Amino acid sequence: MNKRSVSVVSLLFTSISAIIGSGWLFSSYYAVTYAGSASILSWILGGLAVLVVAFVFGEVCSFLPITGFSTRVPQYTHGTVVGFIFSWIIWLSYAAMTPTETQAIIQYISYYFPQLVHGDNALTKYGYMVATFLMLLISVINVYSLCWLIRSNNFLTVFKMVIPLFIAFVLLSYNFSIKNTFHPIDLPFAPFGLKGVFAALSSGGIVFAFNGFKQAAEMAGEAKKPHLALPIALVGSIVICLVIYLFLQVAFINSLQPDNLKYGWSNLILAASSSPLASVIAGSHVEWLLPFLYSCAIIAPLAAAMMYCSSAGRSLYGMSKNKYVPPVLQKLNPHGNPGYAIIANFFVGMLMFAPLPGWNNMVAFLSSLMAVTYAIGPINLLSLRKQVPDHQRLFRLPVARIWSATAFYLCTLLIYWCGWRIIYKLDVTILVGLMIILVYQYVNYLHKKPVELHWRASIWLLVYFCGLSLISYLGGFGGGLDIIPFGIDLIALGIFSIFVIYLSLEFNISSETTRAYILELQTEM
Repeated sequence: MNKRSVSVVSLLFTSISAIIGSGWLFSSYYAVTYAGSASILSWILGGLAVLVVAFVFGEVCSFLPITGFSTRVPQYTHGTVVGFIFSWIIWLSYAAMTPTETQAIIQYISYYFPQLVHGDNALTKYGYMVATFLMLLISVINVYSLCWLIRSNNFLTVFKMVIPLFIAFVLLSYNFSIKNTFHPIDLPFAPFGLKGVFAALSSGGIVFAFNGFKQAAEMAGEAKKPHLALPIALVGSIVICLVIYLFLQVAFINSLQPDNLKYGWSNLILAASSSPLASVIAGSHVEWLLPFLYSCAIIAPLAAAMMYCSSAGRSLYGMSKNKYVPPVLQKLNPHGNPGYAIIANFFVGMLMFAPLPGWNNMVAFLSSLMAVTYAIGPINLLSLRKQVPDHQRLFRLPVARIWSATAFYLCTLLIYWCGWRIIYKLDVTILVGLMIILVYQYVNYLHKKPVELHWRASIWLLVYFCGLSLISYLGGFGGGLDIIPFGIDLIALGIFSIFVIYLSLEFNISSETTRAYILELQTEM
C-alpha cells in the first residue's frame, strides 16, 4: 500500500509545475499565428474548456484515488480493449512529454549554443548528448525519491510562477497600449475569424500548455484527503496558470514591432523563432531580462519534465496492474517508485527525438493525444454512476449528465480542431494499439491464459474514432476537404458526441464486474 504523504498544497503545486513547462515559452507565439490578437480569447476559451473537464476528473479520481489512475479506470468501466487503447494513448502522451520538455530546454539554450540544433530544430550529435544527460537526470531523480521530488518542486513552482509574470509585467510597462493589444499596426483583432480562434486552441499549443492539470489525478494514490485535495489541485492549477498565460499573451502581442508583422500574423517574423520570447525581449530593448528568461526557460521545462516522467512511470505501473505489460513494471523500489517503468520510459523517450524534430512538431501530435485522454473522463464518470450508483462519492458533481456531456463535446472539439493531418496519424496510433492487444491475446492463448477482451464494451469507442475521423476528413481544419461548412461541423459533432455517450452507457461491462474490480483496489486506496 502506498503511503499517503502528499498534502493539498503540494498536490496543487505539482499540477502547476506540470502546467508551467515549456508552453509559456512557445504558445504565445504559435497562438497568434492562428488567431492574431484574438488569441487572448483563445486562452480564455481554452482555460474554461479545460476547467469543465477538470471538474469531471475531480469526481472520478477522488472516487478511485489510485496510482496510475488514468490508465486503469477505463478498464474498470469498459473492459480490456477500451482500457488498453486509452492506456496506450495516455502512456504515449506522457512518455513523449519528457523529451518534449527536454527539447524545449535545448532549443532555448541553442540561442547561445547553436551547434546543439539544426535549422529545423532537430538535435545535432551535441544536442543528443545534452538530451541524454537531461533525460538521465530526470529519470534518476524520479527513481530516487518521490518525496524529494515533491519538496523541491514546491520551491521550483514558486519560481516558475514569479518569473513569467515578472517578464510579462516588464514588457507591458515598456510597450502596453490598448490599440497595440487589439489592433497592432491596424491589423484586425480576429484576422481568421472564429475558425482561427478555435484552431489556436489545439494547433497553437494552448491545449498543450494546460496539460499538466491532470498530474494531480495521476498522483491520487499518494494524496492526503483525496476528496478535498484533488478538486482543489485540479481547478486551482488551471485558474492560476490561465492568469499567467493571459499576461504573457498580452505582453507578447504588445511587444511586436511593425517589422515583425509586415507579412501578417500567419507569417510572423522573429529574429529567432526557436526562442520567441527572447526575440521580443531583444526587440523591446530590455536585454537585461534575458538572464531571467533563460533561467526559467531551463528550470520550468525541467521541473515539468520531472512531473511527466513520474506520470509516465505510473502509467506503465497501471498498465502492468491491468496485466497489459510485464509484471516487472509494477515493481516498486524502496522509495515507493516504479523504478523499472521509469527506466523503460527513458529509452522510449530517447527514441522520440528523431521522428519529431523540434518543439512545435512534438506538440502538434501531442495535443491530439491529450484531448483523447481527457475524453475518457466524462465517459468514466457517467459509467461509474450507472454501474456503482450506491458507492460513496466524497466529491460529487451536480447535474452530472449535462456536465459530462459538455466536457465530452469539448474534448471532441479539441481533437477535431487539431485537423485531419493530425487525426489520421492518431488513427494509425490507435490501429497500432489494436494490433498490440491482438498479439497480446494470441500470446495468452498460446500459454492457455486467454483474457476476456470485452469487445462488445468497445463498440462505442470504435464508432467514436471512425465517426470523428470521417467528420474531420470532410471538415475544414488541418487539411480536410472542407465539404462540411464551418458551424455545421460543430453542430454535427455535438449530435455525434451525444450519440457516442449513449452508446458508451449501453455498451459497458456489467456492474458486477466493476464492483469486483473496485473490491480488488481496496488494499491500494
